[in-house]
Amino acid sequence: MSAISKLTLRDFQKKDVLFMRAHNYNVLCANAPGTGKTIEALACIGIDRIKLAPAIIVAPASVAENWQVEAHKWLPWARVHLIKNRAQPLPRVRCHLYIISWSLLADRALDLLSTRPKFLIADEAHFAKNEDAERSRVLYGLARRIPHRLLLTGTPVVNNEQELVALKSLFPNNNPPILRRFLEDAAPDIPPKTRCVIPIQLPRKFQKEYYRAQDEFAEWLAARLQERLDGGEAEAAHQRALAAEALVKVGYLRRLVGRAKTNAAVDWAARAVRVGEPVILFAEHQAVIERLSHSLSRQRLRHVVLDGSTPKRKRLQLIEQFQSGEVPVFVGSKAAGTGVTLHRARHLLFVEYFWTSADLDQAEDRIRRIGQKYPTKMWYLHAPNTIDDRICRIIARKRGIMAKAVGIEHVEDTPEESVMELINTWSHNARLKFEGGSLLGISRALPALPLPRNTCQIIFAGRRWNSASIKAWATMNGYAIKSVKTDGQVCRTIVHSPTHFVQGSFKTFPISREIKMIIGTRIKQRRGPRPGQRQKARL
Repeated sequence: MSAISKLTLRDFQKKDVLFMRAHNYNVLCANAPGTGKTIEALACIGIDRIKLAPAIIVAPASVAENWQVEAHKWLPWARVHLIKNRAQPLPRVRCHLYIISWSLLADRALDLLSTRPKFLIADEAHFAKNEDAERSRVLYGLARRIPHRLLLTGTPVVNNEQELVALKSLFPNNNPPILRRFLEDAAPDIPPKTRCVIPIQLPRKFQKEYYRAQDEFAEWLAARLQERLDGGEAEAAHQRALAAEALVKVGYLRRLVGRAKTNAAVDWAARAVRVGEPVILFAEHQAVIERLSHSLSRQRLRHVVLDGSTPKRKRLQLIEQFQSGEVPVFVGSKAAGTGVTLHRARHLLFVEYFWTSADLDQAEDRIRRIGQKYPTKMWYLHAPNTIDDRICRIIARKRGIMAKAVGIEHVEDTPEESVMELINTWSHNARLKFEGGSLLGISRALPALPLPRNTCQIIFAGRRWNSASIKAWATMNGYAIKSVKTDGQVCRTIVHSPTHFVQGSFKTFPISREIKMIIGTRIKQRRGPRPGQRQKARL
């Protein structure tokens, strides 16, 4: 194992790599997210480079560049080529690893075969569960010509038996060994996670628009169901058509609720950041994400946004900004729900419910990964008496079924299936009961933090504050600390010298029970002539 690099594998990862080696690198690896499947796959190449190189790595576009980074880290000797488009020729010099996204696979398959690959790694292998899809057929063609295959999926295929059969057919005997570890098994010391629902009220300006749209949807649905009874259309065909229409209309209801919850989400984030907690916000719709970013900026909350439109190269930069402590808030769409490690945070908030439990679980696992030192908490903003009630019931039911049938495991389902369940039960009462409620989003919002230039001192009280934690808090919020003085359990920091402020203008700005600021009015500096510039004579 020392041949891989100076980095070390955990004991269970070493066992997994030896298991793959013992089965001639023909394995379906279904380890849970966060267990290090990427590292294990690269470790296989590290210990058997002659047997396995050149290798092809097929990955989602959102994580293809991350594979390149990890390959350079774990296999410093390897020549790695990332295929970025359909026209880019392969390098003349033979490489050890060729990385390609699923979206480019069909166009570049023949080019890849010309490299005479020995090892095929398919990340998020459940992308190929549909045998009729073009990318699945291309992957099957590659698998038949490559002697060693490793399929990686943190979301086992449990929708129906045929999907699992489709993945098994990538192997010569159609019955490959399956490696399956849960995060708790792989890392028994990993702290637990809990889920918490925060019921909130929709602001009045959103309520009227939402309930009007909900009534219109109910009328539309009743009319469409009656058409099915009167028209004699084949039920299966009608349900597929109805699901496609309903998905668009229900999407509008979901966007309305999501936009209505942004004020509450930003208020929640502001309260967390002020006590020194970095946080993750997940939403699905672009309109909701844009509104979140705008509101965070108004609150002067430093943040980054990673969604489907984020360039691949910029993804790693945004992740590093959050992980390094440069910014305290990370806003992500479903595009940030896989292949991303964000374990600097221990609190994650869903502003919107995703359609499927698999997507939610994948997103939750961004902060609960190997290396997380603290218990994690997943928060869900929930608007009672809205579409949230129905989606929450569907997700809870599916999670309950799978927990009873196969233990704690992810469910791979589709939005269309969730929509069909929703419209089939629309006439039933789906209201969930909550005691009390939160004033987030409808009470007066927290005022934005003072500008750094207007801040003289920041005072921290309590045992948990020291030079390191104070520096981290200041970096998160954009303040440059010049000095720290400790008096018992009170730490006083200087941001700007008191001599820079008007005498008698100082005020206290409370941040939390433990933190307060001393702010003042800056002395206006008179502007004189620039050096070397002659002063105009007064007329």
